[in-house]
Parts: sequence; C-alpha cells; structure tokens
Amino acid sequence: MKAAATGLVFVLASGLVPTAIVAASVADAKAVDAVRWKFEAFNKHDVDAIERIYANDATLSSPDYPSLTGNAPIADTYRKIFDAIPDAQDKLETVETSGKHVYAQFVLTGHLNGAKDKPVSVRIISVYAVKNGRIIDDTTYYDRKMPAGPRSFDGSRGRREHD
Repeated sequence: MKAAATGLVFVLASGLVPTAIVAASVADAKAVDAVRWKFEAFNKHDVDAIERIYANDATLSSPDYPSLTGNAPIADTYRKIFDAIPDAQDKLETVETSGKHVYAQFVLTGHLNGAKDKPVSVRIISVYAVKNGRIIDDTTYYDRKMPAGPRSFDGSRGRREHD
C-alpha cells in the first residue's frame, strides 16, 4: 500500500497527470458521495440527515413539487413521502457524473399507506448539482401515472391540466 501511495505521489508530482484532472476527479468523487449519502438517509427515513445534505438555498424540481427552494421545504417533501409510503426504499441502479452534474437512476418501492395490496414501484432519474459536499440542485423526473391512475407521493389523486 505504501508503495502504491508513493507511486501516486510520484505521478502527481512529476506532472504526468494534470492537477486540474486530479482536482476534477476529487470533486466528482465528493459529489457522488453526497448523492449516495442522500440515498442512505432516504432508506433510513432520516429526514434530518436529508435536510443537512441539501444546501440552505437548494432547489428541487419534480412532477409533484414543481419548484421548491430551501432545505427545510425539501425535507418536508420527504416527510410527506415517508408518511404516504411508510416502507419507502430507493434502490440505486446507476450513478454517473458528467461535468458538474451527478445522474442517479433508481427505483422507489414500497406500499401506499403501508397497505400490502397497494405496491408502489416508480422508476426515477435525478440530476444533482453538488457544491461543497451539499446538494444545491435536484431535478427529478418520473411518470406520475401509477397503475391505479395519477397519484402524487402524498397519496392524493390530484390531476394536472395536461394529464
């Protein structure tokens, strides 16, 4: 291990790997870590941790929440999800970075209002921007139509004009 670390220091010090590439790789890793921590907090239903992962002025856009600003309102949306789907879990399928964004594809599963005869399975993709280890923007995409008709995560059946 010490030889590998020494070799890495040599490669970096020799200029064989541009510093900007190394810095970008470290930033990408930190951004991915922040997104993974958000999913871990989600699966534990830890709303306080979710609130801390989002920056104070973070934005969230999704079909059910068109435009939210602030980590407290964003955390409240997760409370609503956990109230409506008490066994909610996100199964993370892929996480990739490109430029300043982290892309996460996952499946939300659980049971609406905890009823075993009302399973929920929603394929979702979210695009995150992360700064200083906190999510500053979350744009999430999914089809609101579930087998029993349109239903938001809070369990309501409100229809949008274009549904």
